[in-house]
Amino acid sequence: MSSLLPPKAGAVNEDLSLQSAQMCVNPHAQSPPPTPPHVRKWRKSNFVEPGKRVIHPGMQDDFAAGVDINKIFGTGTASESDHVEDVWKNPEGDTEFQKAKNQLNEAVYKSVKKEPLGKSYNRGHKMPSFMKDDPKFRHGIKSVKGQTAQEVLNPADETEEDKEMSKLYIKSHGSYGPGVQKTRNYDWKVDPYATVWGDKGKDIALGGMSQAVYDVLHGVGEEPKKTITSKKYDDYQAMTDLLGRARNLGHGLALPEKSHVFGKGSTRRGPNEWDARDCIEGKYDVSEQAPDSDLGTTMTPGFRNCTTEVRRFGCPSVRSDIPKYARRSVADNQNYGDDVNARYLLHPSQFASLGVEDEEFINGRDREYIKTMFNDTGYGVEDDVFEEIYASACQPDGSCGVDQYRKAYNNWLFATGGI
Repeated sequence: MSSLLPPKAGAVNEDLSLQSAQMCVNPHAQSPPPTPPHVRKWRKSNFVEPGKRVIHPGMQDDFAAGVDINKIFGTGTASESDHVEDVWKNPEGDTEFQKAKNQLNEAVYKSVKKEPLGKSYNRGHKMPSFMKDDPKFRHGIKSVKGQTAQEVLNPADETEEDKEMSKLYIKSHGSYGPGVQKTRNYDWKVDPYATVWGDKGKDIALGGMSQAVYDVLHGVGEEPKKTITSKKYDDYQAMTDLLGRARNLGHGLALPEKSHVFGKGSTRRGPNEWDARDCIEGKYDVSEQAPDSDLGTTMTPGFRNCTTEVRRFGCPSVRSDIPKYARRSVADNQNYGDDVNARYLLHPSQFASLGVEDEEFINGRDREYIKTMFNDTGYGVEDDVFEEIYASACQPDGSCGVDQYRKAYNNWLFATGGI
């Protein structure tokens, strides 16, 4: 029958000791497989050994082939080379004689003659004697004075050549002269040089206000504003979608009459059937328009808006009406009456940060507990002395609190001279 069973799936370990639940839960029970060498050399953990020289991962295979780890690559410095003190030494010398001697040695170079330090480049040009002898010599042509600012702003009559030049600059650069009106060559029946716009007859100040300014501010005699636009823009506006209007499909401008209604008229199937108008505006009788009978009053029993002298509304802060969970959850912030009060929050006990409350020092303990506790803390005494102290602090039920025993122990030390 075993030969008829299908083969086991996956890898099967014949050693049953390695197939336990402990081996699955505790992965450290058996050592994990090591990291391959070609991967380990690239990990940071490969360089954490103290005192180990850090070698770049790309060079570890070279050192593994037998290269000395202390070998220094590159060419060594020869003993006849310049030393550091020679490199940092002033090349001109420290004394005046050494500097003068260095200048004589440097004078043979062409760069020193053509490009002297602190002077301009010397090209070997020889200037005439009148330029050298006259300290006020200046290059260029002197400007002729005599043209005033008025002549510059308001030049004299232009010649025909100047007029043609001005027209050329106006066409190419839009450069109009001072005070010249801009012209755009519109074909209109108005002479801009002889026509004056505005009503001159009303430009008389009366009481600090001109009548013409008053008419402009109040829109007297205004005409519709005229704008010059492209026909392509008007055609696009005519063919596009407009709010509240049907789209122009280019079928002409034949519009129906204002009383024309598009679509098929609706017919009522009965005298009491509502149409769209009744649905929008409403068609209710007086009884249907009256408020609901339960307006402002709950219909659920026990939740009516009635109260008594002992009734309290709302949810209580301390939920003594619901049972407490057997295991308190961190997410449960409900107060079941066992929470501390505000006084405890403002003035906690001395050892509250350690999880030890004051009641732990008052609660009764048995004889063996008290004895073991004080012996472990270093305050142990002989057995007969312990029995004497325990008997003085013992409660009627035979138990003794830690604080009571401590006080009795202090009294014994004070009486025997231990303090």
